[in-house]
Amino acid sequence: MNNRIKQEMYRIEIPKELNERSKMGVSKAKYEMGKPKRRWSYIIGAVIAASLTLSIFGPNYFSNNPPENPIIRTMETNTVIDIDDPREVVGFSDNVFLGKVIKKVGSKSLNDYPETQFNVEVLDSIKGELKGTIKVNQQGGYDGEYLFLMENDKLLVEGHTYLFATRYLKEENWHTVIPVGGDIPFNSDEEKKELIEKYKKAYDEEIPFKLK
Repeated sequence: MNNRIKQEMYRIEIPKELNERSKMGVSKAKYEMGKPKRRWSYIIGAVIAASLTLSIFGPNYFSNNPPENPIIRTMETNTVIDIDDPREVVGFSDNVFLGKVIKKVGSKSLNDYPETQFNVEVLDSIKGELKGTIKVNQQGGYDGEYLFLMENDKLLVEGHTYLFATRYLKEENWHTVIPVGGDIPFNSDEEKKELIEKYKKAYDEEIPFKLK
């Protein structure tokens, strides 16, 4: 497996039965392992992506000219943290911060599925010490007429502000968003204040990630 991905996921192992049960189609990439909570990890997203490579991605792979009305395909995953629990999201993250998306700056694959990069201005830091403008990576993106989304997590929008929870990949010098639980939009000072209070509390009570 790609050494870059190994660094990003801290060598989380893939359950053997996951590969055996993989059945991919154009419409979705779905795994069922019997866990009641919505959970997420980099490793399983990578497995899904590898299975999609030949059957889904065509000659316009990672197009820089996305269609106006793309066909949306959702990649669903089983995961190692509860993405609905801020304490687990913060515990799994290297950095948690509020930021404004400046612009899309690229589309690059590390493991055969679309990922999209954005320049983001850090507004407030909750966990970590990020400052200035950084590169944020989001799993998902365009391929020809298709838009692939991880757990139906919408692509970041230029000019919008979010609370981000990310993990850092040194070799690419970017910060990958945890889908759904790691890119929460806000539109007002009141929402911003509420998010800061909520995630500072989650940081104080964070649940550090441990392999089980």
